[in-house]
Amino acid sequence: MKFLSLIFLLVLSSNTAIASGGGGSDASSPFIPINPPIIVNLMDGKYVRHMQVNIEIKLADPKNAPKIDLHKGPIRHTLILLLSSQEAGAISSAQGKEQLRKDALAAVQKVMEELEGDPIIESLYFTNFVIQ
Repeated sequence: MKFLSLIFLLVLSSNTAIASGGGGSDASSPFIPINPPIIVNLMDGKYVRHMQVNIEIKLADPKNAPKIDLHKGPIRHTLILLLSSQEAGAISSAQGKEQLRKDALAAVQKVMEELEGDPIIESLYFTNFVIQ
């Protein structure tokens, strides 16, 4: 019985260490997730569809991470307007998604240029992309 208790404690402590060690973004990491995921309505002919996108941005300098948090509202607003203006058929292909990614990067860089005087964002990635 003591052996099973010891194994249980070891498993529990290793799960706690894993859970506390790897969920957030490291202060030195250039990658910043835009949370929560962005969910918008899309028009598909006469029908309304829903799109959920997880986005991660890469900063040119990780020291600029607080600026992203400071301007999260304008960044999300810009992304929501851009994503909700899409047609489902146009972004169903890999080429359509890549063009949308480039457009989203340019839009977010423009926001940061206006607010900070420097685009600070090097790249933008879709880490999850669902249309229903």
